Amino acid sequence: MSPAEGYASVLALKAPEGFFAMPAEGGEPLELCEECGSPLEDGVCRSCGSGFSEASSPVGAAPLDRNEISRVLGRNVGPRAHGSYSLSMQQEQGMGPLRKQIDLMVERFNASPEAKAAAKRNAETLAVKVVDELGPTKAAMASVALVFIAQGRNLREVSSCISMVHPSIDRLGDVVVEVRQETEEDVRVLVDGRERPYKSYSRGFYRRLRIPVFASDGNALVELKGATLTRKGYDLKRVEPKGPSELEVRADETNFELFKILEEARLSGRAAVAGTDQSAMLRRYTISKLRLTGRLLREAGVLQKVSGEYVRLFAEAVGDGGGRSPRKLAEEALVEACENVVPEHLRNSLWQKYRLKPSGMKSLVVASELAAWQG
Repeated sequence: MSPAEGYASVLALKAPEGFFAMPAEGGEPLELCEECGSPLEDGVCRSCGSGFSEASSPVGAAPLDRNEISRVLGRNVGPRAHGSYSLSMQQEQGMGPLRKQIDLMVERFNASPEAKAAAKRNAETLAVKVVDELGPTKAAMASVALVFIAQGRNLREVSSCISMVHPSIDRLGDVVVEVRQETEEDVRVLVDGRERPYKSYSRGFYRRLRIPVFASDGNALVELKGATLTRKGYDLKRVEPKGPSELEVRADETNFELFKILEEARLSGRAAVAGTDQSAMLRRYTISKLRLTGRLLREAGVLQKVSGEYVRLFAEAVGDGGGRSPRKLAEEALVEACENVVPEHLRNSLWQKYRLKPSGMKSLVVASELAAWQG
């Protein structure tokens, strides 16, 4: 028995009753919605909106499409059953570790169970698309970060939550101190009472210690056992001496580890589209938050037309953002939409009516109002 035949046999035994289509008049199979029993149209229920689309699953493209699986089983396969097959196939192809990483990181965020479940699904979909380029760990980190950033979380919060699972994300530049070794035994470095590994280099009569520090080490006390600090053997911008063998860490600089991973995901060529929830960003960067701009567009009678053009341009920009932030892309798309839709005479008329300064306007967009789009 071939692997495909064996796999099909197992699935046929486990498939719940009703997963396969019912025959319609004329002998053609009729696919029914698993939720309400209504006939499906192109794999979608018009009554409740359920149903998987052709060759899809929660984690990306399926190895076999519905027709191929139907031929293997010798019977028609409904969209729900096909989704289950697809998920099982991808779990066997290394999805288990990736999914576990995503689950661990998402659970560190403060969100409702429903929001976490949705974040996990979206992150899995994205991670599948970049895992070949980044590997499972980085793919999981990048996908979880992109999903929560799209929801409006800032990079610092996202980095902090992910670092609870992967401390390296929280890492800052190493602190370098010069010491005089007091004993023949190796120097021990304690950070808030816990021993921390470090790298040591000889510097004549002294030694230079390179101590890894993390954003969570803010104001942490570093103790040097078996060594004393040399005069000016440390950077006052990063540490503050508290005694001959003690110093306090100043961990207030910006961390770029997660940003580097996100940039690597973007450069892979697949995260720009796959990791962007356009609907979520459009809700965040909506014209309704620009009160005066919205009023001007409404009075000009072009609000609906500008909104449609804005959505179109923004979707195109997100697909090839060139590394620019979503907010910048949204601003550019709105200004371009206004310039494309609003006639010059109408724009000038409204400027004169409300005594608006052209220097503060971009077509009918009030430039200062764009600050209402946070992030």
